[in-house]
Amino acid sequence: MERLLSNKKFLLIAVIAVIAAVLAIYFIPLGSHALLEPDEGRYSEIPREMIETGNFITPMLNYVKYFEKPVLLYWMNAASFMAFGQNEFAARFATALCAVAGAFATGMFGAWLFAGTGGLLSGVVTALSLLYFAIGTINITDMPLGFFLTIALASFYVGHISRDKRWYLLFYAAMALGLLTKGLVAIVLPGGVIFWYIILTRKWKLILEALYIPGIILFFALSVPWFYLVCRDNADFFHFFFIQEHFLRYATKMHNRYEPFWFFLPMIPAGIMPWTGFLCALFSGKSAARSPENSAARDANLYLFLWFAVILIFYSFSSSKLIPYIVPCMPPLAIFIGADISRMLKREEWHGGALIWSLGIALLFSTALIGYAFLGKELPSSVTLPIAVKVTAGLLIGPIAAAICTSGGRKNFKTAVLMLCVSSFLFIFGLQGIYRIMGETRSMKDVSNVIIKEWRPGDTIATYGEVMQGIPFYTKHRAMLVEHMGELEFGAKHKEGEGWFVSSADFRETWHNETKPYILVIKDDSIDRLFPDGNPGEKKRVNVRDYVVLFNREEK
Repeated sequence: MERLLSNKKFLLIAVIAVIAAVLAIYFIPLGSHALLEPDEGRYSEIPREMIETGNFITPMLNYVKYFEKPVLLYWMNAASFMAFGQNEFAARFATALCAVAGAFATGMFGAWLFAGTGGLLSGVVTALSLLYFAIGTINITDMPLGFFLTIALASFYVGHISRDKRWYLLFYAAMALGLLTKGLVAIVLPGGVIFWYIILTRKWKLILEALYIPGIILFFALSVPWFYLVCRDNADFFHFFFIQEHFLRYATKMHNRYEPFWFFLPMIPAGIMPWTGFLCALFSGKSAARSPENSAARDANLYLFLWFAVILIFYSFSSSKLIPYIVPCMPPLAIFIGADISRMLKREEWHGGALIWSLGIALLFSTALIGYAFLGKELPSSVTLPIAVKVTAGLLIGPIAAAICTSGGRKNFKTAVLMLCVSSFLFIFGLQGIYRIMGETRSMKDVSNVIIKEWRPGDTIATYGEVMQGIPFYTKHRAMLVEHMGELEFGAKHKEGEGWFVSSADFRETWHNETKPYILVIKDDSIDRLFPDGNPGEKKRVNVRDYVVLFNREEK
């Protein structure tokens, strides 16, 4: 009895410590670096313009229509801006909240499936893994989608096994919110997982059971109103959003994001770091994945495997591939790993060479990091070496400490697992320095600060050759695009775009005639393309990294 109470006390303390650590590492650093180009600038500017214009139905980017994504993340970010102000912390808050909630939901589902400490460890592995953390602390749609997919797939399985259809309300609600976050993929992916689960288990009654009328009504009640309103106000929304941005984007190379079929395969072991050694251990015949304890665990394993495999295969067939797409693959892997570590803890033995794999991968990755710190030419070693040392410590401390705790006849597996968790926290903490570097090299904040300092009423901001997403957000002013439309091509064709997308020749004419005061942002190596004679004739020039800010007006 005393041992049981002790175990419960230990688990309670562990849960509190994990929650506190995860909250700290996800939320405290959110405002410590500038918005990253191009995604964070885009997903911050759209809700900023919603607040400014009062139009929360039609998304606008740089003041032209932008229909590539649905509206929910914009609404969440707008609410965050109204609560915390228009800053970097607020821009990332909704995404980080989804990440933390998703890790918590994964842990709860893992505990429901496998009991014991497996659930807690599932949440830890999810929250403190490389890809999940990286995507969970930047302002993009993939983590909110991953959260809603996690809720949908977990609630469906709980409803199915418990025979409690009320869980299907959550299932349908989560799919509706996922649809409002990133489109039809929020229906296709859960539908694919459930379809193959029914086929492989031959649970044909589940088809009718899942068609829960109250849930279907809730789905349409949540998802239809915005689609109706945006289609009512914008006749061309339906074709662009559903045909071009779904079917054509998936089936063609229109966005120049083609990668080979196997592109995501190496991303899985890399993305789950520092738990990759335990991912390898899942192939052992002793693992929770390969030797389930009973038929219920066997069915759960099949469902988790399909959750992972269907999403991975779906995106692997796509002609458009980006690394964040596979974030929804992480929770089922984390549950497998959490359940397997829990089994090792219970049996007081490692299997599948888990520690050997962990130590070997840590040594390999650490060597590469330290080598890059000394040999890399992009950044000085004084900048990269401290980061490499912190990340290396996070990778090595856990498996080394775990090996010491469980070698030479010692059976301190509880301490060993605790050290692995602490080590994963140190690994994630070490990654923070990378964000600071990216905030200095992949942001338009420093350029925007120059514009803000020099701004005069009547000035027009112009950018050449690319969409610099952060400039409108930081300056709170629209930017003219010269010789480039990019992802704003659709919006440029509407009346809102008239006069704001110009050719190089037209821009040069007004620039040299000084008929309009311009603040031009251009890369240093692009000046000769815009001004073939190599002489812009600017009245003032400010250099910012690879960019040059030029002014065609006289200084007062």
